[in-house]
Amino acid sequence: MTKSILFIHSSAELYGSDRSLLNMIKHLDKSKYTCFVVLPTDGKLREELEKIDGCSVSIYSYAVLRRKNLSFLGMLDYLKQTITSLYFFSKYIKQMKIDIVYTNTSVVFSGAIAAKLKRKKSVWHIREIISNSVERKIISTIVNLFSNKIICNSSATLKSITNKEKGDVIHNVIDTDSIQIPSVKSENQITIGMAGRINRWKGQKLFIDAANHILNDYPDVRFLIAGDAFSGEEYIKTELIEYVKKINRTEQILFLGLIDDMNEFYNSIDIFVLPSIKPEPFGLVILEAMARKIPVIATKHGGPLEIIQDNKNGFLVDYKDSDELVTRMSDLIIDETKRKFIGEQGYLNQQAKFSLSHYMECLEKVLDEL
Repeated sequence: MTKSILFIHSSAELYGSDRSLLNMIKHLDKSKYTCFVVLPTDGKLREELEKIDGCSVSIYSYAVLRRKNLSFLGMLDYLKQTITSLYFFSKYIKQMKIDIVYTNTSVVFSGAIAAKLKRKKSVWHIREIISNSVERKIISTIVNLFSNKIICNSSATLKSITNKEKGDVIHNVIDTDSIQIPSVKSENQITIGMAGRINRWKGQKLFIDAANHILNDYPDVRFLIAGDAFSGEEYIKTELIEYVKKINRTEQILFLGLIDDMNEFYNSIDIFVLPSIKPEPFGLVILEAMARKIPVIATKHGGPLEIIQDNKNGFLVDYKDSDELVTRMSDLIIDETKRKFIGEQGYLNQQAKFSLSHYMECLEKVLDEL
């Protein structure tokens, strides 16, 4: 008899956590599990999920905790939306005969609460590290209270949300079948890229500052920033664009927006950087770059510490200023042999330690035991 699983997520785009959810549902054993997904908005993720046989996708504007909700009026609006969301999920669980509610984020509460009220099993997959101590304590309390099992994408995430007795670490992986690597790069120009949500902590400003230093010595290097801001936070991207104009680097530092085809992005770069200034929960983009033999530089805190061995299969740098990042970038720009060696070692690391088969085995073990 199959188990019916309701997956709840915080967005409908194709960033790291979105792609992880897509990867998981795509490879679940459909002879054992029937998959239902409810998303808060329409988007590319919905389109990709609907391509999966045996996956039912619905859209409902349920409560997702965002920065805008952290004011008094914002919290009142959020609580009101949570009540209506709770009613929706309670009704959905009953109608669809859901066995397990799988919340794929720490910023949606109503699905797990509805599961508790309906006496259904609840899995909470945490993919965020909440930096504010008060917010973290509140969210941690809710997650622990309304879950039967907690999965975290790194030890860093686990430490921030629960204890080892209730939580399991299952590192993210990627589906390498979708990766396309050109045999020959079309340009001789060195290109350095970063990809991720544009916000205050992903490190776009640090990346730009490092790029500005690099361009003083290597004016032909190009820098690419892939990704967009949350709705309502577009001003962050605007500020960054204005900053690039101010330092007169608009021709060398390019904003690409949200990329539909990440193969095209990765195949256009020689070096990948993840410059997060707060701990990265995991860093799926690191694996995506490694799988393409692209050397990776990341800031040394959070999830990247569990992926990269410094100076062996990638580089870890200080997040407090751009000097060390500039040094590592410069080393890779001038040394093609080092670029190829680090890229190759990163590829071997991704292949050996982050396999899709092991990931799915661990996930299905959790689901089978509920």
